[in-house]
This record gives sequence, structure tokens and C-alpha cells, in this order.
Amino acid sequence: MRFVFIDDSARTTTAVPRVGLGPLQAYGAVIVPEESLVHYTERLAALRTRLGLPARMEFKWNPSDGPLHKNWHALREARSQMLQDAQDLGISAVVVVCATERMPASWTKEKIQLEMLRYLYERVSMVLDNAGHSGILIADQPPGDRTDEKRWLGQALALTENGTQYIAPCPNRIVLPVLTARSNHIDLLQLADLITAATTALVAGSEHAAPYRDLIKDLLAKNWLDGLGGTGIKLVPDADYNPSNLRNLFYWVFGEGGFTKVSQFGHKLLPHYEWAYATNDGLGKTLPPDHPYAKKSST
Repeated sequence: MRFVFIDDSARTTTAVPRVGLGPLQAYGAVIVPEESLVHYTERLAALRTRLGLPARMEFKWNPSDGPLHKNWHALREARSQMLQDAQDLGISAVVVVCATERMPASWTKEKIQLEMLRYLYERVSMVLDNAGHSGILIADQPPGDRTDEKRWLGQALALTENGTQYIAPCPNRIVLPVLTARSNHIDLLQLADLITAATTALVAGSEHAAPYRDLIKDLLAKNWLDGLGGTGIKLVPDADYNPSNLRNLFYWVFGEGGFTKVSQFGHKLLPHYEWAYATNDGLGKTLPPDHPYAKKSST
């Protein structure tokens, strides 16, 4: 059995240094072996004690108040230790990041969120299927009132009951409808917040996320070729024909040399000249002039 903890993240345009990317929305999930539930909670309790923090203090990627607010040394130590503990305990993650301004103008906020939730569900299902595990999904309570929570839960229930184009519904895979809980009550929802926010910050090009890149990369689920693009992390938009396709960021952010489309068994080398960020990363870094894939820029 695996327990899957889900949280979301967002960055406004002013918090996205990467040129041309725009605001970001993300959903992320950590996939936790049953035997690691108690051990992770124990490790987080030990971390709080070591840092002199209150026993039930909630860890956030960017705390707006409390003892870790602007306490950069302790905050960096907490982030790194939480990620390292997750790796030690066999926890993996999947994250979906959407550049909302690159989506079709006709798409509403609700439609984008539903599409992202579908992508997240597919990737969690694939990770569970590949390992032969069942899972229970627990999400951080969505912001807003009970109406917003009921709508979100209805969307999630439709996925578990009906599946998607690529994932058939299976009661032996996701054994219950998605549950919600408050992140300040569950340590592993706090880990989901950290991984989702850190991954989103890496895609955004934030220098504050750079120290955690390797730990995040190790935690993101991989395909059979040991690639994380499209498996551990999904970047949207990503249609082959769309010049706004963000798959080249797998190269710039995580050093991926290729992208494998699992559903079609296709493989493309990165960076690909037809997609955005073909010859530069949007932060000032460019490909060498003689790089074999730097044909033209479509950023």
C-alpha cells in the first residue's frame, strides 16, 4: 500500500525570472510507502527539536510568519533535511506545472485546473501500476469555502470513478475516493508542499530553489529509461505541434538529454529546435553555437 499526499503551488509573473514563461500553477504529490509513514513523522519531529522549533509547527516552502520566517539558515537546513529524509525512506514524487498564459485563451481557470488534476492522477496511477501497489490519496484542503472544496472533490471523484483517456479506472489501484485534510495536521502534506513549491520554483528559474535541484531530481519518479520528463514532472503546454511546448525545460532545469513519450514510445533529443527555449534557458544561458540541436530559437 502507498499513501499519496497532494498539494498545490503557484507563482505570479513577478516571481518567475525565466523570460517568457509567465505565471505558474502546479499540483504535486508524494508517494509514500506505508512503512515510511511513522518514520518520516519521527524524523520531522527530530528536525523540529534540533532547530528549536515548536513541536507541531507547520513547515512551508516560504513561511509568511512564525519562527522560520526570514530565518534563512534554519529554513535552508529544514528544506534540505526534509528532502533527504524523503529520499532515505523511499518516497517519490510527481509534479505537474502549467504556464497558464501559454494555454489557449478560451481555457478557463477551472478547465486548466481540471486538466492539471487529470495529469497528476495519470502519473500517480502509472507509478502505482509500475510497482504493483494500491494507493490512498489525501489532498491538502483546497483554499476557499466548502463549495470550492466540494467542487474539487467532485472533480477528483470523477477521475477515480471514470479514469482518463490513458488510465482506466481500477478499484485495486486507488482504493478510496480522494480524501482531504489540513496540512498543519499531517507532516507528509507539508513535504508535498515543499516538493511541489520547490519544483515550481526550479521551473520558474528562481535562484532560491537551485540548492535543492539534485534532491528534487532524485525524488521525481522516472520512466524505464531513467528519465523524469513526462513521468515525474509534466510541463504544460506540451503538445508536439505547439511552439509554446515547454519540454526543453527538462534540459535546462534538470539536464535531461531527451524526452520519451510513454504513450507513443517516441523519443526526441533535447533541446528540440521546434519548441520554446530551444537555444537559451530564458535566464541568460545559451547553447554553444555548434550544439547539434540548436537549429533555431522559438522562445
